Amino acid sequence: MMTKKYGVGIIGAGWVSGEYVKAFRDHPLTYVAGMYNKTPGKATNVMKMHGVDGKEYASVDQLLDDKKINIVVHCAHADTRPEYISRAALSGRHVVIEKPISTNPEGSVQIYEAVKKAGVKSVVSCVLRWNPQFATIRALIDDGKLGDLIYAEADYWHPIIKAYPGYPYYMKRISGGSSFTVAGVHAVDTLRWLAGEVAEVAAFSAGPIMNKDYEYPPVSVAALRFASGGLGKLSSVIEGDTPYIFNCRIFGTTMSVNNNEVHSYKWYPGTLGYWAFPTVKPDSGDVAHHPFVPEIAHFMECIENNVESHASIYDMVKTMALCFAIDASAAKGGQPVAVKSLV
Repeated sequence: MMTKKYGVGIIGAGWVSGEYVKAFRDHPLTYVAGMYNKTPGKATNVMKMHGVDGKEYASVDQLLDDKKINIVVHCAHADTRPEYISRAALSGRHVVIEKPISTNPEGSVQIYEAVKKAGVKSVVSCVLRWNPQFATIRALIDDGKLGDLIYAEADYWHPIIKAYPGYPYYMKRISGGSSFTVAGVHAVDTLRWLAGEVAEVAAFSAGPIMNKDYEYPPVSVAALRFASGGLGKLSSVIEGDTPYIFNCRIFGTTMSVNNNEVHSYKWYPGTLGYWAFPTVKPDSGDVAHHPFVPEIAHFMECIENNVESHASIYDMVKTMALCFAIDASAAKGGQPVAVKSLV
C-alpha cells in the first residue's frame, strides 16, 4: 500500500524544472519541499507559478541539510550534476537525474558509483521511454512481434535557438558536451531501449555552420553495428532551418516500424502497406509535451516496491557509453570505435 509522503528537493529552476514541480506536486505520495537555484528568487517564482508553497534554499548545502527531503531532483546545468547528485545519493536520498547524466565519462561513473554505494533508487530523465508511441512499440517488441533485428535508426533534429532558456549553457562544451550529449541522447537512448545494445560505431561530426556560438560540432551522424548483428544509424542535428523532428525506424524479420506506423505480412497478412496507430507522437521539443508525469509515477512505484527502474543509472550509463563512443569516433575522423562499458 502506498501510504507515505516524500519530500522533494529540486536543484535548478530552469525551463524543465516546472515540469518536475507539477509532477511531484500532483503525485499522491510526494510534495515539493523546496528548490535551490543560483539566481536568488528564481526558485520561488517557479514554485509560485505552479501553486507550490515550498522553501527557496540559499545553497545546495542547505537543501541537503533539510531532513524533510527524501528525493533530490537535479535539473541544473549538466557540469554540476556529478557533484550534486553524488552528494544527494550518499546522503541517502533517492535521485532523479536529468539528461545527460554527465558530459564526460568520469562524471557518469562518479554518479554510478555513488548511487551504487548508497543503495538508493535512481531514474534518468530520458523521458521518451514514457512517450505513448514508444511504449506501444516496446510492447510489440516484448511480445515478440519484431523477430530478429535487421536495421534500426533514430534521428534527433532540433536546432537550439537563442530564445530557449539555458541557451548559453547548451552552447558550451563544459555544460553541453556534444550534439549527442546535450540533446541527441534522446535518440541514442530510444534506439538502445527498442533495438538493443550497440557494439561498434563509426561517426562524423560537422559545423557549426550557421550558429558560431557552438563550442562543439552541432551535427553528428553515426553508423552502428548492434551486438545482435544488425546495423543502424543515429543522427543529431541541433543547427539548421527545421522544426523539431524525431524519427525512429526499426526493421525486423517479422515486423517493421516507421515512427507510429507498423508493417508485417506475418502478423497482419491482409495489409497493403504500413498502417498508422493513433498516439501521442514525440513531435515537440517543448518540455511541457514530454511525459514527466508517467516517469515520476513509475519512479515512485520503484521506490515503494524496492525495485530498480528500467531507466536507472545502472542502465542509463550504457546510453552515455554509446554517446561517448560516437563522440570519440567523430574526433578520430570516423574511425570505428568499440562501445565499451564505463563501469
